[in-house]
Amino acid sequence: MRTTLILLIFSLFFASAAFAETPELPADILSAARAGDAEAQVELGILYEYGFRMKDNKITALAWYMKAAELGNTRATTYRDKLMQKLNSTEVDRARDLAATLQTSPPTN
Repeated sequence: MRTTLILLIFSLFFASAAFAETPELPADILSAARAGDAEAQVELGILYEYGFRMKDNKITALAWYMKAAELGNTRATTYRDKLMQKLNSTEVDRARDLAATLQTSPPTN
């Protein structure tokens, strides 16, 4: 029993360490989001909203949700609307301003 517990602890430690050593994940998502991938924009918004592997920043999250919603992504629209209810009008305005400045390219099909 004790050996199993020790092995479990070590496997969890090494699995989390390996995951933490993949800083390219946000860069890949950022690259895809900037390339106009609405799903990547939503995922980037989620990363910012909840602070997963980056600073929690609801305004930046809302800006990315707004960009994805502009592309017709229904999931982004849902996340955008929910987050807008949590923020004050100044924060929403700041997110709109940020969304207008985010460098993205329209998707090529």
